Amino acid sequence: MKSVSLIGNNLNVSENIMHTGHFKLENEKINVGLVEEDDFSLSDSNDPDNRVLVKKKGISCNYRDKTLILNYDKQLNILGEKGEVAFSYIGSEFVGEVIDIGKNVKSLKIGDRVVANATYPSYSDDYIGGLPSNHASRRIDDFKENKLIKIPDVLSDEIASAFVVGAFTAYSMIRKVVKPNAKILVTAAKSNTSLAVISALRNFPVEVYAMTSSSDNCDILYENGVKKIFVVNHELDNYLDDKDIFEFVKEKGLFDAVIDPLFDIHLGKVIKLMNNDAKYVTCGLYNQFPTFLDTKFNQKNSFEDVIKLAMIKNISIIGNCIGLKEDFDLALEHFIDGKFSILIDKVFTEGQEKEFFDLTYSFKERLGKVVYLYND
Repeated sequence: MKSVSLIGNNLNVSENIMHTGHFKLENEKINVGLVEEDDFSLSDSNDPDNRVLVKKKGISCNYRDKTLILNYDKQLNILGEKGEVAFSYIGSEFVGEVIDIGKNVKSLKIGDRVVANATYPSYSDDYIGGLPSNHASRRIDDFKENKLIKIPDVLSDEIASAFVVGAFTAYSMIRKVVKPNAKILVTAAKSNTSLAVISALRNFPVEVYAMTSSSDNCDILYENGVKKIFVVNHELDNYLDDKDIFEFVKEKGLFDAVIDPLFDIHLGKVIKLMNNDAKYVTCGLYNQFPTFLDTKFNQKNSFEDVIKLAMIKNISIIGNCIGLKEDFDLALEHFIDGKFSILIDKVFTEGQEKEFFDLTYSFKERLGKVVYLYND
């Protein structure tokens, strides 16, 4: 069965590796394609009685996968130079169908549709927290029962392929900082994480404001309840030097909470826009890999400056990694009620591997997640 894979530079090392194109990532040429393998079965597992065999129906990648792609590609090319078979699966999220279960599996049955249980952190000795795989594109794979969540039919393959990380993360961050009637500022508003946050915030009695570096495609933010969008220049030493922000703060006051997916871009400056006793939560950083291009932002505020201001104003700075199962459950409940969704930019299928990765990582005008669906 064919699996989407990264492929090393030695493209002709095996007739089972089908190169379908390449894309550029941080000036690196990344080869991609499909790899044909014998079907994996539960008997191949190291614990067949307690495992669940899943056939993937769709996948998507996240910003975290960018670093993994660069690392895997480097390793693949080292192997390829030695003449070895060199390919790697990739991806954080998937939707799949259960095709076999071990005799001790109780909560799932053959035919169930499932996504990853990414609950983090873990509060159980029997559960390992976080995403169950960095290789979501592997067509057939086995998982521990508690690392999968059964989903209803109303969640289509297209949406389910891209639902997990956004749902867990958005609702976890909201839970940590939101209170009734608060003024919430969401940074990097057109990033996948922030789009999920903004969609989710419709379900809470708050005022939502957004910050972005581009005036393009802002209509979707207003449609999801954003009251005002600040288009900012990140090169400013102080966001209060932005006329719109200055006038807003003068009239409406400072923000009660900031939800920020990229602290290394925003924290040093947005903290100056925050009220006494405000809360700031972040789930990531932009500069995740030493060779990333265009990652030097004008952050003149030192760690000492940030902590001083946080102390003076009693601001809470909160880190967030994924979320709890309860966060996912609430996201799914809101989705079923038509009150939350994950925005999808485009869906690709077999033979369009290059286009899938290209749009995921190379086009700033992309708005929403990019999904890849297998043909059968």
